[in-house]
Amino acid sequence: LAARISNYFALRVSGLQVSIRTAEQLLTQMEKQMQLFTILLAAVGSISLVVGGVGVMNVMLVSVTERKKEIGIRRALGARPADIRNQFMIESVILALLGGLIGILLGLGVSALIAQIQNWQVVISPGAIGLGFGVAAAVGIFFGSWPAIQAARLDPIQALRSD
Repeated sequence: LAARISNYFALRVSGLQVSIRTAEQLLTQMEKQMQLFTILLAAVGSISLVVGGVGVMNVMLVSVTERKKEIGIRRALGARPADIRNQFMIESVILALLGGLIGILLGLGVSALIAQIQNWQVVISPGAIGLGFGVAAAVGIFFGSWPAIQAARLDPIQALRSD
């Protein structure tokens, strides 16, 4: 069909260049654009997760450094390294979940605001919210494990002598 239309105009007007796109070609081009946007969104999301994770790790490392005496006292009173590690892991997961909750609430609010301004229908997927919490917990576990291990490895005597 596209070739017939092109030939028709070529016979009618000499030297006329006609470009014809079918609906299938337009849909294919739109699908390629959607894939590119998905890749870009995934890249931005991944970078955001790494930045957030590094933030969690830094906060937890500062917490371990500032609480050396507390760790030393707990160890001297019989706390096992696993107890110390679990304490800091729980703290890092809670910190990450609070960040995830704030992100989810901001996402819901901004989505509702844009939908109201543009008169769009918005559908919130409960699975996406669950996935957000799951990813936040995973970030807390992954990036909080190093500070928790460092806290668990502290020598009680050295920890009690620290400033």
